[in-house]
Amino acid sequence: MVDVMPMIHAERATLARDLATLTDAQWTARTWCDAWNVQQIVGHLTAAAHITAGHFFPGLIRSGFSFDRFVDRDLKQYAAGTPDQVKARFDAVITSTHTPPGPKYVALGEVMVHGEDIRRPLGQKGEHPEEHLVTLAEMYKTTGFPLRAKKRLAGLRLVATDVDWSTGDGPEVRGPCMSLILAMVGRHGALDDCEGDGVTTLRAR
Repeated sequence: MVDVMPMIHAERATLARDLATLTDAQWTARTWCDAWNVQQIVGHLTAAAHITAGHFFPGLIRSGFSFDRFVDRDLKQYAAGTPDQVKARFDAVITSTHTPPGPKYVALGEVMVHGEDIRRPLGQKGEHPEEHLVTLAEMYKTTGFPLRAKKRLAGLRLVATDVDWSTGDGPEVRGPCMSLILAMVGRHGALDDCEGDGVTTLRAR
């Protein structure tokens, strides 16, 4: 079994370096995660790095068993204050081993996908090692709710053009692996980097 925790730590460190270049105005910019701006996403990632079972389950009960409500409430304390304060909180959890309940790849996906949610509307793209990309793509491709990648990819073949990875059968969607990962979880803007007969179908899902 692949140990993803070092990957999570490395991806957090890379995102922290990118966040250090942002202006105060950019911290309030909208992201590809429609509900949140940059500061709120960073607060969410920080909150996720503090989660334990003893925190998660009582919090879920207090949120009426609504996962979305729990996540939104949980991020607020970590997203509060100035960009420097929010960044400092995130820096403090770069090497945290706490992850949300469930498979460890969830935390890897959180930092990689949400990192691109921040970067791409600002005209940037992250640099991700091939091992991280292939590991996440393999783990994401069969996911059901809430990511729904398996349903989106049904009857399509995805082929990465920058690393050695592909999956599925059917009309092709070809592009950078991170863009394929983003498309798997519904970030349609990532398909602007892709080509092939399956792009229109995937964009509609």
